[in-house]
Amino acid sequence: MTNTLRASQQGLDKVEKAIHRKRWKRNSITWQQVADTSQGTLKRFWGKTPIKRQSFIRICEAVGVNWEEVAEPSEIQEIKLAVVSVASTTPSLEDQINVLPLQPTDGYSKNQRGVWIPNLRCRKVWGRESFSEEVLHRLNDPQEAPILSLCGSAGYGKTEVACKVALAAVRNNLFADVLWVKARDTEFSDGKISQSERDEALSWNQLLQEIAHQLDGCSVKRVHQRIKEEKRLIVLDNAETAQLEDILPKLNEMLNPSRVLLTSRFQTNASYVGLINIPPLEEHCSYQLLQDEAKYKNVPAIVQADTAQLQQVYHLSCGAPLALHFIVGRVLDDGTLEPVLSALEQASGDVEKIYEFSLKTAWQRISDVTKKVLGYMGDSDAGVTWEELSGTKQVQESDWSITRRELRRWYLMEDETDAKGKPRYNLHPWVRRSLRGGLVDKWQLSLQEWEQIAQWKYDID
Repeated sequence: MTNTLRASQQGLDKVEKAIHRKRWKRNSITWQQVADTSQGTLKRFWGKTPIKRQSFIRICEAVGVNWEEVAEPSEIQEIKLAVVSVASTTPSLEDQINVLPLQPTDGYSKNQRGVWIPNLRCRKVWGRESFSEEVLHRLNDPQEAPILSLCGSAGYGKTEVACKVALAAVRNNLFADVLWVKARDTEFSDGKISQSERDEALSWNQLLQEIAHQLDGCSVKRVHQRIKEEKRLIVLDNAETAQLEDILPKLNEMLNPSRVLLTSRFQTNASYVGLINIPPLEEHCSYQLLQDEAKYKNVPAIVQADTAQLQQVYHLSCGAPLALHFIVGRVLDDGTLEPVLSALEQASGDVEKIYEFSLKTAWQRISDVTKKVLGYMGDSDAGVTWEELSGTKQVQESDWSITRRELRRWYLMEDETDAKGKPRYNLHPWVRRSLRGGLVDKWQLSLQEWEQIAQWKYDID
């Protein structure tokens, strides 16, 4: 299965009526902006030619039509079958990663499997094939610890690897199902969670309630029995923001035959927890990521970069996928590579400084409306919807089109879907933590700087 969709004739008829109500044309520039797509993609959409799934969905959403009513029914069914069935042959993990899991809906059936696995953040995951297979093998090894913790700094792709492992676990029939619980995103102070944040960390009771909900809404009292009766994989994402001292011993008691995979910035020292440190990308994989994103975003300075420049980018990025994406966004905005490399050298191999440098540059260049939206998104744990932004922040549709384009340009925003399949817009956890921690506050212009700008404007008038 490829990650594409094509329109049916009946679906196109619905879209035709929708754009007529909006008084748009088939190649409307406004439609292209709202859907964040190109004229060529719209032409392929109208020609019933397969296009990328996310582009297809955005095109439909932009005119207010449910994409499932537009796509060829056979292709929607193919997506479902790819998730809930077990292949007769074992596909490679890299092939499996492009299969997006179903999101829970009001019509959710207990026979569906893997529905709680979130969509991937990245358009494509590079260089994690063998590492993901290692994690999956250890999870399935009865001699291993019942809980494995995938540890590493922000931006190294822990959640992406966990998604790959979870999808493969379902596809290969290694686990009856995967339950996915995400602890809240929060900020850190000197590498630790603040006391106020610790008080809001995911508790044992909250974890039980979420697991019970994902187990077809069973009672909390039956969770222990349900976990024991079938081999399930429980993923606790962002585990550093959970009350692990209380949670892990209780989880450990109910696991056999089920297993737990944590993703965490911190290591856990319990004897029944196995630690797996996520490594940086290998050099050739970082080149693949850079070249692929540069072609997708049309960044000639990276596409045409020589080996020495790519090596420099790799070493400056510390092999962190998030840093590599941020660098692509910066070069896209600058139009040239060398000034970016010179600026990155000041980070001296500190990946957190690279992130901060990238966010600061983006913050100084995005519009005021985008800053307002970004700040609002930073306060939300579950992302936001367009309706929420337009209703609470009174963001106009034309402004939202610009904002969405700016945030994607700088790799600050991620597209998600909620439990009902509704589009949501979220931030990378590091970006959210930075916004909540007040990092951008120190980049605000001082009164003296505002006066200097005002004087400059006065002088040129």
